[in-house]
Amino acid sequence: MTLPWLIEPLTQLLRKKDTFPQSLLIHGTSGIGKVEFAHALTQALLCHSPTASGEACQHCQSCDWFSQGQHPDVVVLSLNDTPSDEEGSFAETDKNKDKKTTTITIDAVRQLTPFLTVGAQRGGYKVVLIEQADALNLNAANALLKALEEPPKDVIFILVASELKKLLPTIISRCQKYSLKMPSAKEASEYLTMTESQAQPLLAVYGTPLSVKRALDQDLEKYRLPFLRCLTDPKNRLSEITELALKIPLEYWLDWTHKWCHDLITHYFTNEPYFHTEMKEQLNLQDSSIVFDLLMWEKQLKQAKKWVNHPLVPKLYIESLLIPWLSINQTLHRTH
Repeated sequence: MTLPWLIEPLTQLLRKKDTFPQSLLIHGTSGIGKVEFAHALTQALLCHSPTASGEACQHCQSCDWFSQGQHPDVVVLSLNDTPSDEEGSFAETDKNKDKKTTTITIDAVRQLTPFLTVGAQRGGYKVVLIEQADALNLNAANALLKALEEPPKDVIFILVASELKKLLPTIISRCQKYSLKMPSAKEASEYLTMTESQAQPLLAVYGTPLSVKRALDQDLEKYRLPFLRCLTDPKNRLSEITELALKIPLEYWLDWTHKWCHDLITHYFTNEPYFHTEMKEQLNLQDSSIVFDLLMWEKQLKQAKKWVNHPLVPKLYIESLLIPWLSINQTLHRTH
């Protein structure tokens, strides 16, 4: 387990290994390491020589199989490659690899049947790990529910979810829930190998240390503040703002822009920025009449997130969302 804030929760669960629930639902904020936690838990449950604390030894044959994604007693369902160790896997083909899947379908769940009907090849547990259980569509969720209602002996279902409201209540009721908490500021900054004062503004924008690391690994921070300064400069035209926006991955651009709008609204009522804390000097919303326009723009940006992964023309998508801002920005600077 490489995430220090998850070591103690993992140890707590493994203390109950002999009375482990057949269906476990791991939930918590997106980006705190729930999937990594679920994998570490699965590996520990199958390990032949666990450590004194119950964690996987990393050396036995079971651990070796697991690390290679070839354990015969594990099936993983995810949006990416589900499952990785069964024939007829749901792995992406070359044709579909560039398409972003947003749901787990009933066909994926149905392909669990052969796995569930045979015994464990190594004795002990078999594990079905569903990495994004909140991405199950309705038919898939109903198919899974049937398996949860009458789980085969020695089969453990481990479900991971960020949004419990997207799960069927009947699925939730069949599982023992286990909540993972956000890491502390100290834990987050140590993981990111920076001081708390350096980590704080990044955590304000991205929410969790894993999300911060993902953005840093893609070298996206070099764009965020330059884009926001470009966005707020009333001299810049739509074409200039769009040109810079097109250099940024669409989902990040939209998230930053939405949070900037949110900051303006929040600052009007509380006099404090919430996300882009470094841009506080740009927040000077004095004209209450503009709040309605900001609220309308915020609604438009929020709705646009539903289509961010769909095929579209990025330039037209970005411009359609920036046009309302141009008039808002002009009004903001006239009232300064």
